[in-house]
Amino acid sequence: MVVKIKKPQKSQNTRHSSEIDRTLKKLQSKSQEEFASYTAKKLDLPYIDLNITPVASDDVTTITEEESKKYNVAVFYTTGKNMKLGTPTPENPEMREFIKELQDVRGWTVEIFVISPDSFERLLLQYKNAYFIDAIDTMRLTLSGKDLEEFNEGIGKLLALKKNLDALPTTEVLDILFSGAVILGASDVHLEPQKETVAVRFRVDGVLQNIVDFPQHTYKLITNRIKLMSKMKINVRDQAQDGHFAFDSAEANIDVRVSTIPGKAFEGIVMRLLKSDSVTVDINSLGLAGKAFDDIQKNIVKNAGMILTTGPTGSGKTTTLYTLINHIKSEETKIITIEDPIEYQINGISQTQVAKDRGYTFAKGLRAVVRQDPDVVLVGEIRDDETAAVAVNAALTGHLVLSTLHTNNAVATIPRLMELGIKPTLIPSATNIFMAQRLVRKLCEHCKEEYEPAKETVEMFMKMISLISPKAELEVPKNIEKIWRSVGCEKCHNTGYKGRVGIFEVLTMSPKLEKMILDMESETDIIKAALEEGLVTMTQDGVLKALKGITTIEEVMRVTTEGELIEVLYEDLMTQSLSRGIFVSQQTQQIASSHSENFESMNETVNNAEETDLLPMILSYGATLKSSDIHIEPGEEEVDVRMRVDGVLQSIAKIPIVSYPLLLSKIKVVSNIPTTIRQGVSDSRFRIMYEQENASENNVDVRVSIIVGGYGETIVMRLLSKDSVKLDVHSIGIRDYNLNRIMTQAQKPYGILLNTGPTGSGKTTTLYSILNEISSPDMKIITIEDPIEYQLDGILQTQINKKGSYTFGTALRALLRQDPDVILVGEIRDEETAETAINAALTGHLLISSLHTNDSVGAIQRLINLGVSTDDLTTAVNGFIAQRLVRTLCECKKEKTIEESEKAIITKVLDSISPLVSIPKPQTNKLFSPGKCSKCNGIGYKGRTVISEVFVLDDDLRELIAHNALLPDIKKKAIENGMLTMEQDAILKALEGVTTLEEARRVTTL
Repeated sequence: MVVKIKKPQKSQNTRHSSEIDRTLKKLQSKSQEEFASYTAKKLDLPYIDLNITPVASDDVTTITEEESKKYNVAVFYTTGKNMKLGTPTPENPEMREFIKELQDVRGWTVEIFVISPDSFERLLLQYKNAYFIDAIDTMRLTLSGKDLEEFNEGIGKLLALKKNLDALPTTEVLDILFSGAVILGASDVHLEPQKETVAVRFRVDGVLQNIVDFPQHTYKLITNRIKLMSKMKINVRDQAQDGHFAFDSAEANIDVRVSTIPGKAFEGIVMRLLKSDSVTVDINSLGLAGKAFDDIQKNIVKNAGMILTTGPTGSGKTTTLYTLINHIKSEETKIITIEDPIEYQINGISQTQVAKDRGYTFAKGLRAVVRQDPDVVLVGEIRDDETAAVAVNAALTGHLVLSTLHTNNAVATIPRLMELGIKPTLIPSATNIFMAQRLVRKLCEHCKEEYEPAKETVEMFMKMISLISPKAELEVPKNIEKIWRSVGCEKCHNTGYKGRVGIFEVLTMSPKLEKMILDMESETDIIKAALEEGLVTMTQDGVLKALKGITTIEEVMRVTTEGELIEVLYEDLMTQSLSRGIFVSQQTQQIASSHSENFESMNETVNNAEETDLLPMILSYGATLKSSDIHIEPGEEEVDVRMRVDGVLQSIAKIPIVSYPLLLSKIKVVSNIPTTIRQGVSDSRFRIMYEQENASENNVDVRVSIIVGGYGETIVMRLLSKDSVKLDVHSIGIRDYNLNRIMTQAQKPYGILLNTGPTGSGKTTTLYSILNEISSPDMKIITIEDPIEYQLDGILQTQINKKGSYTFGTALRALLRQDPDVILVGEIRDEETAETAINAALTGHLLISSLHTNDSVGAIQRLINLGVSTDDLTTAVNGFIAQRLVRTLCECKKEKTIEESEKAIITKVLDSISPLVSIPKPQTNKLFSPGKCSKCNGIGYKGRTVISEVFVLDDDLRELIAHNALLPDIKKKAIENGMLTMEQDAILKALEGVTTLEEARRVTTL
């Protein structure tokens, strides 16, 4: 893939570049990340926040430090010959030439990302920190007095080792290495033969750090000395060997477990440093919280069942298990362990060790241990079918079994046990808890700092934690203003981290999960159900800890993604492709505003726009005219651009057919729709981003639908502008009489309120406005939409996924378990949704939804057709709303003479209004017709208003419905009891001068 970097344009964009620069400077003063994100969107490039992204030094050093500084660009990811570069100055011409060299001369495929200056500086630090010991040495310059003396005493010899290596005896070299490892808190020392040297690396807080390189001629003596201390055979170099030795440090006695493997010329050696005081921590310090912590505490005191911990080597499983048995050990409890090998001695428990050379395996050891009458058994690892079968049998026969298993997450333990031959019927009975874990480094309290992330980064993490159920019993932040990052100081040896903490995923067996296991349901379905019951994934747990400043997002991403998932992380999460949009400059907006008085002027400016400005210009006109939809329809020779203004399509411009392919391609790209594929219907979204910082609405979401037509692909874009839709139930045009009837039903604690009408009749706006009116801090409101059109504060909004079988019906059933007070369901389309909606209303919930019928009374038959009984209907339903939208007359309206035929219609409708309707009847001798002026673009109408009818189920109407009365009879009774019909409401609004009789006839049966 060749990187596309935009060249400076000699069009309108050049003329207003100074205005863009001013906006960018304002953003830069607020947040470097937001500035970088904004720049990326302006240039149509991806953005990435490297404060939260794991980066390997080996990737950074793919290009030299000199090249990185010279061209203001740095590598943050490589795979094969693919490279990802970050730059804070994406328009730098010298950088473009350097990228061309990387591609044409060095053979790299390059992708460029916009990053902040902070992110760039963090990448440059990787050059200095390539060797951990060199990074520590830089801290010497900041120290003085006693601190400097202690530093030289503890680390000084390790720093000098590289220079003095040939002059030191082997014993002293090893003493220096082990002393340095202890001081730095290393858990492992790695000696790795390279082509010309031997690399020494320490694992500090779970991360391997380069310390020093040995010349190969000294390594044989070091190898022999280590093998001698470990009681290994010195002359055996072609076989792996294990051994151990111990040494005393100032802090504690250290047991060293040694492992050697043969290599081409030299043996590789790994030495694990085991300190007895590090094996157990207080159970409260593990990192468990909320429901997960409570479930662990409840289950470790049970007298039977299994608790399984899962995760890769080095994820802290052993420490967790030792901590749990240390917590429950007592004189009344007999605990026996079977380990390979015994790593730590713990008082008060019996520890045994497998011996493979004598045939004493985990399975045989477990069989023997069970005959020792233990209360609790710890099995180091379940590795095979035999061990799994014995462990399950022990758990079923009155023993609490703790063990480990290698899986990626908690739910994956279930199919793993089945692979080991455990029947699904035994898993729920034998298992209490599946627990997955990882270890993340803790931020150094002395140097950690906060920074302000980009809005799209905040949105990403808010979505991630918004999936946490209230049943998890965790405090979830309502907003994210700052994120923590590492810095580095002398206290943490310049790493930015000190110590480690666990992130966990605790899956507790429940009746629902038991049934799903027995039904052999998929991992995905089990995870969904577990999330509803309070499961918190490791990633979510890690993000919560990062937001509290315990660790960093970068650390969480490092340990919760492996192998191919790294690519998914970069592509799907970090690049934020769904947040891409079209940048509309202030000058483009001004042009659209100044030429919006007539359609001829609009057509001229659209056709004179540069190809790169064509889409922004069309979108600007859409926003200026407060259009709800933009239709772009190709014909034989030209493309018709039409906009739905106040519910009626108006032709805005006609552009040459030759301009259409580029326009279509840009809309597809920004909407993340493949440009090379033509399919029946494609749906997606993008965002319009306005340059004006103080505009009432800086971003507008656009819903895109592309369908294949006779002359090519036709585009419809719906502008979901909050400015054009006022979510205020008092200002959308519903008559006060009807509004009072609606709100009386909407404020009831339970029941169903349905809004009916065709597509485009304003049902969604009315439903949102009702929710906006009744929403309060003490009320939980959840929506199920297709798709989410407008964001509402204080309301949990969810979206269906037809491909994933997450329909209105299944979503409604799932969300009822979230204990909502009010539920909005976008539409009742099928029997399943109708049945679940009725059950929700009958069990204490208020449900608001929409239905496709011609009028309010027609909703009765529609529900009956969907399988709802008349008994359930009369019990569950509060009322039906029916509505249409009519255009509102502009101020240039003209009074007109009423014709006799019109007067007859008006008189008939007004006479049919019930005396119970408390509305003053207007004069019947005055109607209005549309005029023409610049404010309404010569149309005569400006804006729209609602005409409505509200069918409230009273005792009379419930009785008629229960006895299967005809719909005309039911409607007649509803009118007698005070229902104002849409026809009556429309005539009243025509007489009041709000709309015209022609508009009333267009949308009703008049």
